[in-house]
Amino acid sequence: MSRLHKGFVASAIGYLILVAAVIYFVKPSTHQESEKFIPEVTKTLLCFNMETNELRSGDTKMGCNSEEESLGLSPITHSSVRPTKLNRTLEVRFLAARAAAQKEGYILNITSGFRTQAVQEKLHAEAVNKYGSEEEASKWVLPKDISHHPWGTAIDVNYPGDKIAVKWLEENGSTYGICRVYENEWWHFEPVIAPGGTCPKMAANALSSLESSPTGAEELN
Repeated sequence: MSRLHKGFVASAIGYLILVAAVIYFVKPSTHQESEKFIPEVTKTLLCFNMETNELRSGDTKMGCNSEEESLGLSPITHSSVRPTKLNRTLEVRFLAARAAAQKEGYILNITSGFRTQAVQEKLHAEAVNKYGSEEEASKWVLPKDISHHPWGTAIDVNYPGDKIAVKWLEENGSTYGICRVYENEWWHFEPVIAPGGTCPKMAANALSSLESSPTGAEELN
């Protein structure tokens, strides 16, 4: 092989090695490629128009319009900071349910929503006097640190009035993320599921909430 030919072959090999190196370092890693091509997950989002009282089904990609408020995507739980009013998302869920109920001839109203701890403590003390013991009272009115009313995540509807309208809410509330939670309280509802979910089996009474709480168990002893 001539010297000229050997030089040409060496140059060609060098060029190929350089191209391969560039491709190696420029090409995204498999991890980067997988991140780049992960499809966006879009979820159904219910939006309530506060002006027209209309409920619209949208999605998380587009969100709600300015005159609308979201019913949320999950059960509503309280934070560690004590609120001063009813949880707004729970309120929106109720307003959407109330608008739908009204179209069918049923009137729904919140007769007791957010309560201060002082009010809850007073109600609980009155229940103890009425029922004769902490345990019996807690089947109906929970202590201030256990009840969800002072956390703004519980509502009493139409109590002590129209039970028939509240039955509509019991049967249709899951659409809006609201459930009746106690068998002995037809009026008490909480946002324990996401809108469109399935309400859990009702507890016999509120005592189950007290017994499941560490501080509540101490109060019964």
